[in-house]
Amino acid sequence: MRCECGAKLVSPTSFCLSCGRVHALACGVYVGDKVYLVAIGKVVETLSFEIYDEEESIRNLFEILAEKIHERRVAEVYVSGEDEFKIKFGFENVKRFALSDLKVYKTQPLPFDEFVSKLRVFVIKKEELRKVDIPPEEKIQGAHTTVIGGRLGREFLYKVALCEYVKKIVPGVITGGGSSLGGGVRFKVTRCDERGNVRALLIDGSSVQEIYIVTTAKNKEQGEIILKMLKSVSSS
Repeated sequence: MRCECGAKLVSPTSFCLSCGRVHALACGVYVGDKVYLVAIGKVVETLSFEIYDEEESIRNLFEILAEKIHERRVAEVYVSGEDEFKIKFGFENVKRFALSDLKVYKTQPLPFDEFVSKLRVFVIKKEELRKVDIPPEEKIQGAHTTVIGGRLGREFLYKVALCEYVKKIVPGVITGGGSSLGGGVRFKVTRCDERGNVRALLIDGSSVQEIYIVTTAKNKEQGEIILKMLKSVSSS
């Protein structure tokens, strides 16, 4: 396999050391009977790795996986698996051993083939979205300066503000005063409107605050893509 510049590539989705061309849009990691690395580019490349119970073997596995991800110079990795436990296992270890500042997202449990199919469609559609270069702290604005949840509440909003497809975050009105919902401070992404902007709720005990997230999406279909990313960010 060769790059467009003529240089030989290690794999169809690897980074070209000669011209700096990136051939993979993103990577997926799936944890099932094995750990699978899926690189999404013009082609879909899949590598598999055996899982062993020993701590040293797990370390070696994810160190090798980190090297394979780094070879592709992707900025984003999406983690799925057969169940929530395996997804958490993969997510924590991908982040732990990453060799660059990766954005790592969790998805819902899926069969492997469905994960690969959905990931490919999602990544290709996401490439159509416009990005913004606005400092995260400048994105949080609006008439309501109070954010419930104290430091944790602001941390949730800052995580959302780090998304390059978010233009503005507007804290809304605060309601509550009834019985406590429990569970501490939580952030819940709820839906997107026809213009692709996202609604969310910040919850602290019995208090609930509406959060309006203005995105770069052109329509609801693009907004749904950003909504999925924000759901993963807020739960990590």
